[in-house]
Amino acid sequence: MDRPPLGPGVEAGLTGQASTDFRRRRWYHRRDVRFLIVVAAVLTAYFAYGYVTGPGRITDRLEAALDRDPTTVNIRVTAKFPPEAFHMGVYQDLGAMRGSEGSTTTLFRVTPGDVRKLSRKYWVERVDLAEVGGMDRP
Repeated sequence: MDRPPLGPGVEAGLTGQASTDFRRRRWYHRRDVRFLIVVAAVLTAYFAYGYVTGPGRITDRLEAALDRDPTTVNIRVTAKFPPEAFHMGVYQDLGAMRGSEGSTTTLFRVTPGDVRKLSRKYWVERVDLAEVGGMDRP
């Protein structure tokens, strides 16, 4: 009894020969690789935005105080909106929170490195030197 032909791909597999019409997918055509590239690009843009715009959020008074190389400074952070529990947690991790008035929060004993780290947050509008007892104290 005669059998119908199986087709070029199946017959090649039975005889041990590879099919010539099979194309290997390149690594950059894979969906998961493209997804990871997009995620990496978004994260890079997010952090780059903070590094580029962060120094502009520090006022000249605070920058002058930071140039004197203090161990800690007292600052007032103005956010784009009133702080919520998450923002207060960030503030308390960086210094001693001394109160909040509207969207401005006062922090004491903040290190210069933490001032710069805080200025890179997208929700921070301005970081200024806090006035303590009518006098500016770094």
